[in-house]
Amino acid sequence: MKGPWVTSRKRISSGQSLVKAFDSMPTDVYVSTSSWLDPVNLPRLKDSKRPPPILIDHMVVFDIDMRPFCRSRLELARKETLILSEWVTENTDLEIRHVSFSGSKGFHIVASDPDRSLFEEPDPAKREQAVRENRKDLLERVIEAGHDVDPVVTADTRRIIRVPGTLHGSNGWACSVIEEGWLERPVREWIADIPKHEMATRMPRRPPIKIPRFKPRKKPVVGTSTIMENSDEFISLEVSSHVPGTKDRSALVAWLPDRWGNVTESVDRAQREFDSIDLGPVAYMHDGERVLAIIPRAIPRDFLLSRIGRMGMRGLENDLRRFEHSWVRISGRMVEGGWESEMKPISVLGYDSSQRCMHPWSASHLDLCKRLDLPIRHGAGDISGDPKASIRVAVRR
Repeated sequence: MKGPWVTSRKRISSGQSLVKAFDSMPTDVYVSTSSWLDPVNLPRLKDSKRPPPILIDHMVVFDIDMRPFCRSRLELARKETLILSEWVTENTDLEIRHVSFSGSKGFHIVASDPDRSLFEEPDPAKREQAVRENRKDLLERVIEAGHDVDPVVTADTRRIIRVPGTLHGSNGWACSVIEEGWLERPVREWIADIPKHEMATRMPRRPPIKIPRFKPRKKPVVGTSTIMENSDEFISLEVSSHVPGTKDRSALVAWLPDRWGNVTESVDRAQREFDSIDLGPVAYMHDGERVLAIIPRAIPRDFLLSRIGRMGMRGLENDLRRFEHSWVRISGRMVEGGWESEMKPISVLGYDSSQRCMHPWSASHLDLCKRLDLPIRHGAGDISGDPKASIRVAVRR
């Protein structure tokens, strides 16, 4: 057990043995997408001091989420899941085992790969790397075909997913394998049959937060010889990094630098950087191109300034020096009445770092993470500041 996480030390053969493995009933239950010869206490991918684990099998999982948690967005996720399921059947040799409602904003397509050639590699490290590369190539094909899937889950042999039949800790709905034929039917026809806790959150019909719909204006700019138009203005929601109710405390809320690479590369590097300075946990989101990181801690501003500059996070550093806080976009962009670059949750990582982090929690940014569908288990640590984050609607160019 490390902080809020409890890892089973025994193999699980039934629902009864799963329940017996818990000292107390957990809020969320996950299972690895991979099967290992010895699944307990796996060494990290880059751990050269311990023998690499022996990978026996790896499920192919596609995660389709359409946030926020509401019926209209879940209906869009259902349609995308149906289209992707048909694509997988027609364009790959994968065998779809089941499709499950995640318990929140979307669906998991879980498939097995009948091709065992990747697992014939005798070197365990090379075997896992070959599987990761194969899944990465498959993921790229899926994305190039226009399917809206999580860019992290499929290619990661160390990924975990929610166990069907268990509750989603943030809303009380059960992760459920959907029955045959449900995927072809509108969500409204079967959502009432999904099990949920008696105190489960009501699923709204439409997104609970809306940005006012108005058409941004274009302003002409006079050049040396011609009249040109600036790029469109856009509307978005922004949050302040300042912890309300404190004098000089700030959460870390920042877009990761472009030069850190794609979504997966950015998250991997960020996690190494934050872990090295004992900051965590970290909630990650992306807009298809860049990654947003939120560390809901009430961190002294001077401490942040002394660390983030070395990491290369110049935008946040400059804002903290000039304005003592930073306004950061946390939604997609509304341009000409339509949405672009919509935000999608990735995961919450770094609970190990959380055990070493000496800074209190930021009440407002914990609430923000929950509202962004990335709730953080914060345990019994000290909490600072007012409970609501400073959020504004901003018009930018």
